[in-house]
Amino acid sequence: MNYKKIPSFLKILISLSFIILILYYLFGKNPESIKRDLLLVNYNYIVLSMIFGAWAYVSRSIRWVVLLRALGYTPSKYNSFAAVSVGYLTNLLIPRAGEISRCAALNNVEKIPVSKLLGTIIIERIIDFIFLIILLILTIIIKFDVILELYNKIDGEKESNTTLFLIIIAGLSLCLFFIKAYLKESAFYKKIMIFFQGLKEGVNSIKNIKYKKIFWTHTILIWLMYFLMIYICFFSMDDTSDLTLNDGLFLLVLGGIGMLFPTPGGIGSYHYIIMISLVVLQIPNGYININFLEYDNYNSALLFPTVVWFAQSFVAVILGAISLFILFLSNKERLC
Repeated sequence: MNYKKIPSFLKILISLSFIILILYYLFGKNPESIKRDLLLVNYNYIVLSMIFGAWAYVSRSIRWVVLLRALGYTPSKYNSFAAVSVGYLTNLLIPRAGEISRCAALNNVEKIPVSKLLGTIIIERIIDFIFLIILLILTIIIKFDVILELYNKIDGEKESNTTLFLIIIAGLSLCLFFIKAYLKESAFYKKIMIFFQGLKEGVNSIKNIKYKKIFWTHTILIWLMYFLMIYICFFSMDDTSDLTLNDGLFLLVLGGIGMLFPTPGGIGSYHYIIMISLVVLQIPNGYININFLEYDNYNSALLFPTVVWFAQSFVAVILGAISLFILFLSNKERLC
């Protein structure tokens, strides 16, 4: 028995158990009604949403190649796309593990130091966060009344969440203090410093980008695809077909915030925040009172994020599986 694999196995088992628990909580009380509503969905629009989601993978992988070329590396675009896809697949099983698996996958076939790969990903995350903040500000301006109502719906949990956040920050700070003190006396200290030097070089790669137009074009395309993969799904259901571009921006931002929570693929947190947002938008049929134990009253508000989530998760599974095969072949050819 390989005990080194037990932690990863347990993480996957816990994640799968959590997914099953969330799905049961969301759908277990009224499965027949959900099945009936699923038959009414126009899946042509869902397929288009999946195509937009897949194109975001392509743009993300090309943007990554541009960053890596600024460091003097020339990875294959196919390998970059495959590594990005593996990262999304990993996130479905282990929250926040996608970045590590993405770096490990590309390192395995391109031999680029993991520290530098992680540095470029940090740059990506910073830029994406800035874009999210910009869109959030724009959404607040456009949808101020709706956001105020949404805030009032979930304000009851604010105090407990703030306390939990402060406890987590204090705990992490204490852990980092002891880890730093230990590392200075450790034989691995120099190796760790070399790793962080590579990380710093990866972060600084943005200063040396030669193809800035390509980089920013694909950055915009990523967020445009994220928007379209939600907006196009409005037309798949009668209750959401009258929602506007502004509503699509509203759900994009709220959905992005929901995906920040450390759950497998954003399951649960994404459903929860999108469901509340749709109810605030009076979907379905002008319904604005929230009782999360009575799904009969707002099946569309629950069905919409569920269909979007499953569609994009299906993209992650299919592309991730294909990408694992591509990386296997790439590694095999390199060894031959």
